[in-house]
Amino acid sequence: MFIIEAMNWVIPLVISYLIARNDADLFNSEDVYSSLALVFDTTGSMKDDYQQLKSHAEGIMRHVLTRNDSDIKHFVFVPFNDPDVGPMTETFDPNVIMYKLNRVAIKGGGDCAEMGITAVVQALKIIKPNSYVYVFTDASAKDTYLVDEALELIQRKQSQVFVLKTGDCDSSSDNSYQTIALVGSGNVFDVNKGDVSKVLELVNKSMDTNKVNLMSVNIGQSQLSPSPKKLNIDESIKNLQVSVSGLNCNIDLMNPAGKKMDEAQGLMTELDLKNVKIVNVLEPIPGEWTLYVTSESAHSIRACGVSSKNFNFGFATAKPKNMTQTSHRPLKGANNYILIDCPDVTKFISCKTQDLYNENKTYSLPILELEKHNMLLCGPFLPNNNPFYIQVFGMNSNGHYFRRITKTSIIPDEPDAPYINTPTQITAVVGGELRIKCRVESLVPFTVSWIGFNCPRQTWNFSQSSEIELVIRNVTEQFNDIYTCRARNIAGNAESTTNVTVISMPTIVEGSDNVTIVLYEGEDYSMTCMGHGRPVPKMTWHVTNVPVSYYDVEHILIINDALRLIIYDATLKDSNVYTCTATNEAGLTEKHYNVIVKAKTIDSVANETLVEQEIGDVVLHCPLPNMTNQWLKDGSSVNDLIHKRADEPHYRLLKDGLKIYDLDVIDSAVYTCMNSNETYTIELKVAFAPYFIKYQPESMMIKRNETVLFDCMATGYPIPRILWRKMDSSLPITRWTLKDIEFLENKQKLTIHSVDWIHNGTYKCIVKNKFGIVKRRFDLLVF
Repeated sequence: MFIIEAMNWVIPLVISYLIARNDADLFNSEDVYSSLALVFDTTGSMKDDYQQLKSHAEGIMRHVLTRNDSDIKHFVFVPFNDPDVGPMTETFDPNVIMYKLNRVAIKGGGDCAEMGITAVVQALKIIKPNSYVYVFTDASAKDTYLVDEALELIQRKQSQVFVLKTGDCDSSSDNSYQTIALVGSGNVFDVNKGDVSKVLELVNKSMDTNKVNLMSVNIGQSQLSPSPKKLNIDESIKNLQVSVSGLNCNIDLMNPAGKKMDEAQGLMTELDLKNVKIVNVLEPIPGEWTLYVTSESAHSIRACGVSSKNFNFGFATAKPKNMTQTSHRPLKGANNYILIDCPDVTKFISCKTQDLYNENKTYSLPILELEKHNMLLCGPFLPNNNPFYIQVFGMNSNGHYFRRITKTSIIPDEPDAPYINTPTQITAVVGGELRIKCRVESLVPFTVSWIGFNCPRQTWNFSQSSEIELVIRNVTEQFNDIYTCRARNIAGNAESTTNVTVISMPTIVEGSDNVTIVLYEGEDYSMTCMGHGRPVPKMTWHVTNVPVSYYDVEHILIINDALRLIIYDATLKDSNVYTCTATNEAGLTEKHYNVIVKAKTIDSVANETLVEQEIGDVVLHCPLPNMTNQWLKDGSSVNDLIHKRADEPHYRLLKDGLKIYDLDVIDSAVYTCMNSNETYTIELKVAFAPYFIKYQPESMMIKRNETVLFDCMATGYPIPRILWRKMDSSLPITRWTLKDIEFLENKQKLTIHSVDWIHNGTYKCIVKNKFGIVKRRFDLLVF
């Protein structure tokens, strides 16, 4: 792998060789899922097949999505007939596929052969590696000239094509579907139209991206006396499936203990039709199994297992150092090496090629030692023109024999234009580093160059497949561009583009320094939270790490799309840490507001403060010894005060105190007892419900741009809180929620300057303390 670095405008670019990774990926990080593609013939004769597909398709897709061990998340649907193919649908939502299926028009036909290979090619181009393509048709292919393109895609994507053929309307000798399925280790199921549902039920149960190929044999004649075939099953195989496609076929399996498998031994027959039979064994015993197959016609045998243990491979004409220097097909007419990455094998015993058409035609290749663990280099070898499998045989870490063959067969290739793979899109962060990997696959030497903002104006030469990485440090927004990796060899040229989006970390306009705010009960306070960044950040508020939307408190308001948080009519409980967070794809930035709400207190010179409710009696106790039994109220003797009822005493002197009967608001005062040397004071506060001091007209007509005053002056003890609302708004009135307003006299008066049409309406003031509540309404008409 090579790395190209672009530091900035003035620093030259350099190219250096990096040490190859042992686990180099053949595909982009975007290819983290697999696909299921449905390719369907929509001619009139497929009506019965269509109904069966509709009834099973949704269940298959739902089943795949609900499996925890499935990587299939991508769905493709391609309808076809003649001459139309498509429109193709790809989605991650099965409901979209079902919608398209339900809108398919089944009609037409007549000339039999359809554009099926075109549809298969379209599906193969869009699916991800290690995927499944299911074709439904009752006709032969009209577009056989596309078979080679389909075979190339099958080998590149290591994907399997299965054809459910429910007829052959012109008895054509065309074998295009058989060739495609054969090379891809798939199958052509020649079934009656009534059997489509049975095959679809099997598809539902057997689809698994962890399938590994254990045997793939094609026999071009009938076989009534079976010859034994050996299967090496290691402990990672959790499910063994054997399928035979041929006329009146039969399958017998012997386990490593020599016992013939039957239903009692755990052999399950998954499908048994005239032209296909499939059996299955769950949790097969590790060891050497024996397979016996008979068929009254030419037939194909497939054995696969469900296992997470498999191998990667690639070809090169010179000894490759890593997988990035290999191609998925060997060069025809030249000596080739095979590089194999097989993580579970501790000892390699053999590396072979197996002819697709003759199971007995195998070639053992020389094994070259590598320093890298679990890596195997075989060759060189000169491939013939026939498709072949690679077979790896070894021993795993648990001492069991390990045998695998490639998922698809491989066809040697003539020199072709380079195949380039780059990520479709990449996101880079301002000030960070941008890396774009370009994997170029070529069987012959090639040159490569990068095109894009500040890219080098030069080309680099490579003798075989390589991965070239463009690295740009100290990214700025100028690097937001389309970057093209372009390669050329003797067979042609190719290019692949990557759309780079440059984003930036969010910032908060008010700065990210934490602040502390001190409020008093009843006050309002506003905190703004405006962010900048690319893309524009999402602004949120939290109270002690809990989203404000989930924080149950009536005193906190969020307005202007979370750009402002208001603490309205603050209470002691509103003391908290309020966090403004700006978030986008590049990260997040926070600012913390530590809000402290204090109680309003009035300093008192008295030794003691006593609060009592109106309409009650109270005794003031004097702690002084040798008290002279003389009490003062605000400096005047209580004996000289006029009682509100002359016939009843209001004050009564006690031995160690003063009793006051029928408390009234006027009894609020500082009371003093004394002896010959000292005094003791008690501040008595009489609590009462609020009431308005002044009444103002409740309907007002004001000209635009004039000033209006709403007077809600009230008294009460404890000092009442005053709240203001406008009846047509869900928000309380604050200077941030209604323009041009001002509070006076501790919110007891509301002034609106320069009144406008928006101020029309009904206003309400609410005055309350714990002993009561009073309300007033004001109707304002602006003309």
